[in-house]
Amino acid sequence: VFRSSVNSLKPLLRCLEVCLEADAREGGEWIRADDSHRYNLLVEPLGRLLQCEIPAANSSNDVEGANVVTYSSLVEGTDSAMKGSVIGTLVALASAAGDEQLWKPLNYAVLQAAGHDERSDVRGAGVTCLLELIQTLGEEYMVLLPECLPALSELLEDDDERIAGKARDCIELSEDLLGESLD
Repeated sequence: VFRSSVNSLKPLLRCLEVCLEADAREGGEWIRADDSHRYNLLVEPLGRLLQCEIPAANSSNDVEGANVVTYSSLVEGTDSAMKGSVIGTLVALASAAGDEQLWKPLNYAVLQAAGHDERSDVRGAGVTCLLELIQTLGEEYMVLLPECLPALSELLEDDDERIAGKARDCIELSEDLLGESLD
């Protein structure tokens, strides 16, 4: 039962991501309606999904040849067969919201994931999401950079070189957007 529930998240996330991208193109009126009620309903559970644990597939219970959802495919969208990811949906949510005050709880959730002590996959997802937010929202997102810098400083020293590299990418992109060094 759990596995089928997790498998159903991918198409739901894709649907939500596409709807939010369309709303962003239309100015984000749908997500910000009713005092941003819809936004607030989505941001916390999506943020928690950044730190979710998905048990390994049990071959005796899984249908042979079925698409089995893993943490990286659900959160980062690493598989090409199934569209929809937590990170893509969070980025689309931020784009549709288009508001610094609305971005703060989303940024907090991303930084919580990026600073996860025990799981490097969660830290990697957090810094990947942060990088995608900066790439997508650009200079507008720089208002939240002061909140991000302590986490990025720690991530630069991460044992996992991929995580440290993405943290460097975040800093370099931020410097490009700001036109100044962050040293």
